[in-house]
Amino acid sequence: MPQCSIYDKSLRFSRALYGILIIIGFFTKNPWYVLAVIIMLALGTINIKLNIPYQIHVFFVKKILKKQTLIIQKESTELNFVSGMTAILLLLGFLAVYFNKFTTLGWIWLLIMSLLLFLACFAGFCVATLSYALFVKLLKKQKNETPNK
Repeated sequence: MPQCSIYDKSLRFSRALYGILIIIGFFTKNPWYVLAVIIMLALGTINIKLNIPYQIHVFFVKKILKKQTLIIQKESTELNFVSGMTAILLLLGFLAVYFNKFTTLGWIWLLIMSLLLFLACFAGFCVATLSYALFVKLLKKQKNETPNK
């Protein structure tokens, strides 16, 4: 699987910013903050170069501060899956709030998602990454099994 080099602190910064925007949307009861995060995550699903907060942090650290940061290797499909899964899960909460169906449940869902984003940011523990690893493992296992005839 194709690997890509990413800046760990920039990735954590983008996740923290997404979580902060969702918290702001939660406290102001404004779903448009959530929609902005969904759009940014959807762009980040296409390519890491379209992840706006990530690129702003990389530019700021490398060009303005001229610091070296830790570069880690990640699978590009893993990054795309995590970004896409997060966008889809946030979209579920946004739609519940926007269409006034299960509004309270939608805001609770968005609050839980923001807490999971903060967990991924500060602890480095991402639920979507674990589910990606599980899917890959299951697909490899299923691919290696031979059908019984």
